[in-house]
Amino acid sequence: MLRDDLTGELVLPSDPGYRLAKQVQNTEYDAISPRAIAYCTSPDDVLACVRHAREAGIPAHVRGAGHSFNGWSTGTGLVIDLSRMNHAAADGPTVSIGAGIQSLDALDALKRHDRQIITGTFPTVGQGGFLSGGGLGWQTRKFGVASDRIVSARVVLADGRAVVASADEHPDLFWALRGGGGGNFGIVTAFELRPVDAPHLTAFETLWSFDDAADVLTAWQSWAAGESDDLGTSLVVLPGMFGPGGRPVVKVWGVHHGAAEELERALDALTDLAGVKPAHRETTATGPYADVMHEALCGSKTVQQCHRTGTGPEAVGHRHPYTRQAYRLTGRPVTRTEAESLLRAWEPDLDAEHYLLCIALGGAANRVGRTETAYVHRDARFLTGYQIATRDPEAVARGPVELDAWADRCAEALAPLATGSYINFPDSRTPPDWEADHYGENAARLRAVKRAYDPDGFFRHGRSIGS
Repeated sequence: MLRDDLTGELVLPSDPGYRLAKQVQNTEYDAISPRAIAYCTSPDDVLACVRHAREAGIPAHVRGAGHSFNGWSTGTGLVIDLSRMNHAAADGPTVSIGAGIQSLDALDALKRHDRQIITGTFPTVGQGGFLSGGGLGWQTRKFGVASDRIVSARVVLADGRAVVASADEHPDLFWALRGGGGGNFGIVTAFELRPVDAPHLTAFETLWSFDDAADVLTAWQSWAAGESDDLGTSLVVLPGMFGPGGRPVVKVWGVHHGAAEELERALDALTDLAGVKPAHRETTATGPYADVMHEALCGSKTVQQCHRTGTGPEAVGHRHPYTRQAYRLTGRPVTRTEAESLLRAWEPDLDAEHYLLCIALGGAANRVGRTETAYVHRDARFLTGYQIATRDPEAVARGPVELDAWADRCAEALAPLATGSYINFPDSRTPPDWEADHYGENAARLRAVKRAYDPDGFFRHGRSIGS
């Protein structure tokens, strides 16, 4: 039995912990019942799971933190969970992390070494999937795409081998793992990364009336594209349920790597470009990288509290409800007319939990060639997209028709601006040309790597290479 071959825990449907063990970030996928969940604690555990799944002829689903929008980390077969492979250590000039470590845990573990890594903008995202898909966030403009800093990766392959992928060993696999998307070529169990020296950061937040949304969106994109790489920033349009007086609100927030006075100057410049003052503007005290990121992502919660509810005795972090989304990478700031079109597609009068989100990119990320790694989007300046959610059981029971239709309309609004799509933020629907959309001219090489390392397509999900 597989249980006898594991040092970690195997949870079966008959076990009392099964209901929580099968959960991922999105509640929509609670309806899926895996055959078993294996909490791996070592590469040998992962090897045992791969061999068992192959011999039993059952699908294997690789799960880090379970954040896949589209549920790619779960299924009816064997879930190979890496969340307990969560070490982080500073080893000389590099950092070593387990593929199952989450962003907030990596930040916390590395701060005592005065080293840090690039993370996204949600605290419990797993580093395995984040790095494999590229890795975008507030540090992108300053330090580049997170996967550009991978020095090596330890990988369990479909044929039961465990290999190291680096510039010198299995260089084709090493190339593919840096932006080719998780769950494609093997199961990464650990990464060696070039860290960033842990700088001090200043976090900021501004809130603007939705009446000024078109001016603010237009100004913010121009501002973000023109500011120094020290600026990491997002813009999100929030529905009335989160705004003052029940009105939608525009939030501009992020971090700054430079001096506090430089940030104040930059925020003044944004106000000047928008032509209207924000209703609220706040900057935090400048502090250590890990502490500022923790406060920005977790607020006053402790590390233990910030984890997803159900994953620990103190964990109270929220799960995502039933969601649909449409995201695109764009290559230039929008005009005011284009901003108005994007805001109309968002439907400000819609009584729903829905968002328009933009993350500023460019900077160091765009100083790497399109084919140097599998991450091809070196001309992208923004990640722009829409997300809608419902927590209403009756709406869920009616099916996703209304949510899908809204996301489809949003995708149409983004299409004239799009330069491609980011595999870690996939649309709910799979377009017919999705490989070209995600990987551009790198798609053919990725298919060749897939054939070389997983010719039978053992590792597969809804948008796996070659499917």
